[in-house]
Order: sequence, then structure tokens, then C-alpha cells
Amino acid sequence: MPVHSLATLFGNISSSHLFAGAVTFALIIFVRAWAAGRKCTWERDWKGKMILVVAPPTPTTLTLIDTLLHLPSPPQILFLPDIKSPLPDSLLTVLHTIKLSATTKNPAAQLHCESLPLTPAGVRDFVVKWNSAPVQMVGEGGRRIDAIIFGKGWEVDKTNFSSSSPLDSANEQVMWNNNQFKFHFLTSLLPSLLKSPAERDIRIVQLISPTWSSAIPALAASADERIRRADLVNITGKRNVESLLCFKHFQLILDTLEAAQRGKIKPVPNPEKPQENLKIRDKDVKSNVSSVSVIMPWARDEVLKGSLVSSSLSMILWMVFHPLILLITPSSRSTVQSILFALSAPVRHGDIDETPKVAEQGKEAFEQRRNGVAGGDVVRDCAVVDLPPVLSDPVLAKAVYEELEKQVEKGVKESQSKAKQQKDEQTKARVDEKEQIAKAQ
Repeated sequence: MPVHSLATLFGNISSSHLFAGAVTFALIIFVRAWAAGRKCTWERDWKGKMILVVAPPTPTTLTLIDTLLHLPSPPQILFLPDIKSPLPDSLLTVLHTIKLSATTKNPAAQLHCESLPLTPAGVRDFVVKWNSAPVQMVGEGGRRIDAIIFGKGWEVDKTNFSSSSPLDSANEQVMWNNNQFKFHFLTSLLPSLLKSPAERDIRIVQLISPTWSSAIPALAASADERIRRADLVNITGKRNVESLLCFKHFQLILDTLEAAQRGKIKPVPNPEKPQENLKIRDKDVKSNVSSVSVIMPWARDEVLKGSLVSSSLSMILWMVFHPLILLITPSSRSTVQSILFALSAPVRHGDIDETPKVAEQGKEAFEQRRNGVAGGDVVRDCAVVDLPPVLSDPVLAKAVYEELEKQVEKGVKESQSKAKQQKDEQTKARVDEKEQIAKAQ
């Protein structure tokens, strides 16, 4: 009997020890639930829709793909890891297992995988293939895109910043960093996104490292202080702050293009120069393409390990305290909840109402942040959050965007020049080979 077995097992233990054990067990459950964070309660009909997952094959990325494919109405997913072709057999085995598990329950779940190097040539080749599908196979607006997820750059990993040169030493190709790649990829696909029907809800989601806040003091710091703070965590935070500012300005461009298409931009007299007019857009007009940034939690594999483990001693300590780390950090299933919220929450029309009347009712004000997302929002723990005022400066966002634009333009020109040079060398080599064969004959 179970009761007899429990009585025999715990009969010799004192009541004080049993009480202490019960309190400890309850505390562990509470800490585990707190570390997991909130869950996404929104669902969206993804049947027949396409999601591009541009990310390395990390535990969070694979868990996200598995979760999306097991939804009641799963999407079609095109996974684009930044790994050179051919893809490793271990990754293909994992993806095939996920696909079989999903399609067995729902044949509508589709998973495809293709290599996408972080180079101008890689982006160009992908966009050419994406736009070259016959119209009768994909429809009038071209291939359908309903969401793009950028899942690289939020990890604290020294391999993301190991090379200070923009060239790949193996084949002398121009290599993008994370922000440059996102800029080139989005601007290359922008014509396809703008041709989509207005009723289509397109989400562009980027993942932001939780270390982003460590880079805020550096915005107002001197050059010497920035050098002293040039460790792995601060470098990751700085890149992610740039990503936040770039997405903020990118959403402004999307809304402006939508307003121009609808004729909602009107000239207004310039008070400083009466002979000139300023063009003011209708701020109520929003694009159907929404860019959303998701601040990720302190994931144990992608963030915490890279932040703490840097030597043999730290690796030993990591292994010793691993049970505690498992307790206080979210699992991969919990980590992807904010991403699901950014993808599935309904579109919010208008700004969040924070007037004193609403602000006094804390629950209502909080529910507004969980009831939907809009273009330019930042999501954390399945709710829309506000950034510090320094990151809400449109002038700073524009400066970061324009600097990134110059870098990408320069990189694209260098890539085209090197491609032309390589083509000329190959042509010359073929001509020399033909001349040698002719002389031999």
C-alpha cells in the first residue's frame, strides 16, 4: 500500500525535518516558476503562412522551430542558418526529427532549411532565388512572407566578435556583422514586403540580448571609459543597442512609405524658412509591416555561459554550480515565450494610454501592454516595455541608421569589385588553359 510505504519511509524523520523539507521544496517550486517568466496566451492562425528564421542552430532556435511547428495551425518555416553549405549531418538529423514529429500530427507543418552565409553575395543570391519563382506558382505579390525572425547577435559569444577584419581570410569575401547583415537583408527584401497586400500582418522580429542595458552608460562616456568597458558583455550590449535604434528608425521609414502611398503626407510651412515647406506625415497611418524587438531572458546556454565561462577554473565552477543554474534560469521552452508573443499578439492601434486616470489602475495599464503589439515596440517577458529616454531619441536612431547604411553600401561595392576581379581571373585562366591545349595539339 502506498500509505504504508510512505509511513515506513518517513516514520523515523522528525516533524521539524519534514517541515523544513516541505518549505525547501515549496521554495524550489516558487523559484523555478519565477525564473520561467510569463507564458504567451495568444494564438494566431499560421496555416499557409511563411516564417523565415534567420538564426544559428542554438537550443533556443531549435526549440522555437519545434514549438511553432506543433501549434494547432502551424506555419511553413524556412530555416536559414549562417553555416556554409553543405550543412552538417548532425543538424540535418535534428531538423528531420523535428519535422517528422510535427508532420505526423499535422501534415500542414512544413520545415525547409537552406544555408545563408553572412556575406553580401549570400544575401544577393538568396534574394535572387526568392524572387525568381514563377508567378503562377506563388501568386501576384511574389512569394509570401508573414514573419522574419533574426535570432543572431543576442548571444554572448566571443566567436561573434573574433574577427576585426571585414574580410573572410579563407576566400577573401566581405563578411557582415549582425547589424550589417540585418540591414542588407531587410533592404533587399523590402520591395517584396511593400508589394504584399495591405491586410496582411507581417512581423519582423529581432532578438535582443539582456546585456543591452550594460551599454547605456557608454553612450555618454568618454573614449577612455569606452575602452575600459570593452569586454565581451559590453560589446554585445553595444551591438544590441545599435540594433534597437536601427529598428526604431526602420519602422519610421516603413510608416512614412505607407503614408506616402496613401497620400497622407502634406506640406506644412517651415517657421524657420517661410519660402520652404516641411512634409509632415499622418502619424495615424501605420504600415502593415511591424518591426518588433524582443529582449531575451538570461538563457543559460546563449547568454549566461558566455558571460561567466572564460577559463578552465570558471568552467569547473560552472559544472559545480550547474544544478543551481538550472534552477534559477529559464528553460528553452520558457525562453521562446516572448518571441511567440511578438509573433502572435494582435496589432495594437494607437499608443498605450498612460494618462493619470489609467495609470492609477495598475492592472488596466499593464493589460494594455499585454493586449497587443505595434510597429517599433520592444517586448520583454510577454509585455511591451519602455526604453530609457536616451534610446527614444529619433536623431540618435537616424544617425545610427545612416552610419550602418554607409557601412553596408561600402561593403556591397567591395564585394562586387572582388567578384568582378575573381571572374576576370577565372576567365583569364580558362583562356590560358585553352591556349596551352592548342599549343600541345
